[in-house]
Amino acid sequence: MVNPLRVRDESGCADRTPPAVPGAPVTPGAPAIPETTTLDVRDFLDRVEARLASARRGGGFARSDAPFPDLYGTAAAAGIRAALGDPITGKQAARAAAAIRDFRRPDGAFDDLTHGPLHRTATATSTLRLLGEPEHPPVFLAAKFRPEAAEAFLEGLDWDAPWPASHEFAGLLAVAIATGVDEPDWLEAYLAWLAANADPATGLWRHGRIGRVDAFPGRFGNLAGAFHVHFLLDALGRAWPFAERVVDTGLELASTVPVLRPRADAGPEAWGFPQFDWAYSTGRAAARTGHRRADAGRALADLAARAESALADPRAAEGDLHVVQARVALVAELAHQGLAVESGGRQLSPLTDARPFI
Repeated sequence: MVNPLRVRDESGCADRTPPAVPGAPVTPGAPAIPETTTLDVRDFLDRVEARLASARRGGGFARSDAPFPDLYGTAAAAGIRAALGDPITGKQAARAAAAIRDFRRPDGAFDDLTHGPLHRTATATSTLRLLGEPEHPPVFLAAKFRPEAAEAFLEGLDWDAPWPASHEFAGLLAVAIATGVDEPDWLEAYLAWLAANADPATGLWRHGRIGRVDAFPGRFGNLAGAFHVHFLLDALGRAWPFAERVVDTGLELASTVPVLRPRADAGPEAWGFPQFDWAYSTGRAAARTGHRRADAGRALADLAARAESALADPRAAEGDLHVVQARVALVAELAHQGLAVESGGRQLSPLTDARPFI
């Protein structure tokens, strides 16, 4: 059986420079975004590029204003450059990869002051793959990649907090993809559990543990957790469970949860991961199914209209580089889904297609 997690060259040997993972293309069923909607982010992206230049610390990058590079700052810089259509390559990529490996332990885990071990390792290994410097499967996770371990691992997570739990259940799968784990039986067991435990009413995880739609994070927490599975299913070329229901759920959340639709006069601090997660899962589900594509298009256009003034604020490119990455990823995703984006000539590219973890 050919393992879809391992990329091989024609000789059958493991390919150490795997190509970027293709994402779901914009299809005739993609969200019908009104043609009159345009998002002008030229100044924002100019400031982001200036921020990257100031964040460089040797071969790596600093997440904040620290004098030394860190794991998430370097990963964010690589992600931003990929989303801007200008990925880090050549000697710069080798230096960035070395900066990331400075945080690697002998057992294959990565150190950082934020996030948990699986999220850190998924971030590092996915970024190394993006840089053309993929890691070998980490030793400390070897037992978790056995077929018989899949159900116990997934059942043991805190499904009442699905957003942070996605760092675990998506993180493990992302590490497998990024490092070429050669365990096809484990992969099938893992995906079978996810398929069997998806909620048929919402398309989210986990069935029986879906939060209230009028609370935060509530049901949005389920969607944010599902988002982390959705881009991995795209990377594997697999179907999304109950994708039409994901569209319905996303649109209901957009009309109910104020965090997802900040006021037009809200500052840039209101923008980042929640809007990106929502736009990806709702828009891509509409593209996959053609379900409620006009409704999804109007919701995405509304989101873009609300984002424009916030992204024009110089502070949108400041602060935590990990969050700035989410804002850039949102813009690139909206462009991928058909929104007219004034990017200053940049060829924007969906971040989670190039690096399926964030």
